[in-house]
Amino acid sequence: MKFIDSDTEFPISSAVVHSGKVFEAVVTGIPDGARRPVEGGAGAEMREAFRQLDLLLAEAGVDRNAICTARLYLQDVRADIGAVNVVWKEYFGNHPVCRRAYGVELQAGMLVEAAFTAEIP
Repeated sequence: MKFIDSDTEFPISSAVVHSGKVFEAVVTGIPDGARRPVEGGAGAEMREAFRQLDLLLAEAGVDRNAICTARLYLQDVRADIGAVNVVWKEYFGNHPVCRRAYGVELQAGMLVEAAFTAEIP
């Protein structure tokens, strides 16, 4: 098992590679070193989450086309899913990731948190 972007303050990692074949990551709209999400709403937070995801995927040696499933956690699904979908389409294009979206109470003023699973060839 390989932990990627392990936190020095808390016993967590942003991503992990299992058995060299499965990549899992959790990302938010909070940039490294910040305590609050980026400004601009759910779309901006999703864009920041994808920026972080690209870095984690690169460290694992794969790209976004290896992603097979995603779970979105949104503070307000009805209000924010439209903005998230615009950024989602920009990022994935026609790559048909199996996605679920849940309305949850998020911490630290976040509107978006996302979890991804990818297959490592």
